[in-house]
Amino acid sequence: MLNRRLIRIKVFQVVYAHLQDETGSMNKAKSYLKNSIRSIDNNFFTVVLFPLELIHFIRTKLDPSDTMYLPKAEDISAYKALNFNGLYEKIVQNEEVASHLARPNYKWETQDELLRNTYRKIRADERFAEFLSKTELTEEEAQAALISIYEFVIDEMEEFNHQMEEIDMLWEDEKDAIKKAVKSYVKDLCRGKKARVPSKDDETDWEFAEQLFDKSVRNTAEFENMIASSAAKWDKDRIAKTDMVLMTMALTEFVDFPYIPIKVTMNEYLELAKEYSTPQSSKFVNGILDKLQKQLKAENRLIKKGRGMVG
Repeated sequence: MLNRRLIRIKVFQVVYAHLQDETGSMNKAKSYLKNSIRSIDNNFFTVVLFPLELIHFIRTKLDPSDTMYLPKAEDISAYKALNFNGLYEKIVQNEEVASHLARPNYKWETQDELLRNTYRKIRADERFAEFLSKTELTEEEAQAALISIYEFVIDEMEEFNHQMEEIDMLWEDEKDAIKKAVKSYVKDLCRGKKARVPSKDDETDWEFAEQLFDKSVRNTAEFENMIASSAAKWDKDRIAKTDMVLMTMALTEFVDFPYIPIKVTMNEYLELAKEYSTPQSSKFVNGILDKLQKQLKAENRLIKKGRGMVG
């Protein structure tokens, strides 16, 4: 299952675009939303494959015995460590990984300079010093080092992130969720467990996204009027459109999603307001949503199910 915040982001982007396009059809918007969610798996595997292509690049092009006249001991040690003997074979022989290596969405093998620069940065980074200096690695040490390389590439490598943005302009929105999923996936591969792709064959994700989109659009007129009435000092047209869409989605979750706690919805949309709207938006959104949830509760429209769901 996908991170729900990521699904909310995807829905927010499509709701916002749909409401801006008065001639756009619901079916067209939902088709775009579905493709946007499906693309997460493509980006997921693009990330999974990068360190694997890096290891292959090191193995085939950076052997110090071939590239140096008198290789130093540290060069030989680093080369051996970054070969990930045994562990690399276990991962690339996985049927799912092998199929993506054979038909990748993006060919990292064409990015020699990026691969070479990543190798240089790993060699220079202190967090890998102990790992690179060891002539013998336990399986646990190799696994931990490989996961650290994934984290390093996603968190520290600007060139990698720039390339991911070239591949998909929404990479920054997906990055944190994909990093978490990749770490879990690679750990399972290393341990010989059945590894799970974030959204593969998970209809629950699509059902939530589709319902949130449909109901948010359907509720827009009513909730925008409620928001405007609650913001007496603000002209409706002066409220940022991003804030209006985010608050409409939050109110939709309050009313139409009985199993999502009020606090969860509040926290999620306040975070999205901080990220996607103006610096003061989260305070404004918090005040309006707090006021309206009390109003909805008084009108008996907050029907939440399960212990601790309201409040």
